Amino acid sequence: MQPVRYRVFNMASRKALANPQGSRDNGTKIIQWDNDGGPEQEWEMDRGPHGGARLGNVASGKLLANPQGSQANGTEIIQWDMDGGLEQEWAIEPGRHGGVRIRNMASRKVLANPQGSHDNGTVMIQWDDDGGPEQEWMFDPPLR
Repeated sequence: MQPVRYRVFNMASRKALANPQGSRDNGTKIIQWDNDGGPEQEWEMDRGPHGGARLGNVASGKLLANPQGSQANGTEIIQWDMDGGLEQEWAIEPGRHGGVRIRNMASRKVLANPQGSHDNGTVMIQWDDDGGPEQEWMFDPPLR
């Protein structure tokens, strides 16, 4: 059975979570971009060894990651080879605006679009949960 491929959209901007130009480099910063239908905007989800969700980019095969499990607000989110660490696992939690929060298991901070930017190329960060739509995401197809 093929894993489900998701597109993940920010609730504030309606833009897709993306790996710029389908980079295969570790450390590439994850951005938002208009939905273009490409594999750089597709993510597969599986369960990690610590019980969280791992989101793997289809174009690169690398995982969404919080570098070195940073505890700092504003840390830019990257992709990295699977290493089995908590920094690559995410809790998917119900949001207040009809979507979900994607919370890093290492930092307990949520994936966020800074200031709810509508700009293509904005780098996604982690931030303390403030309840705003810039920290909420929609999966297509919807999660069950």
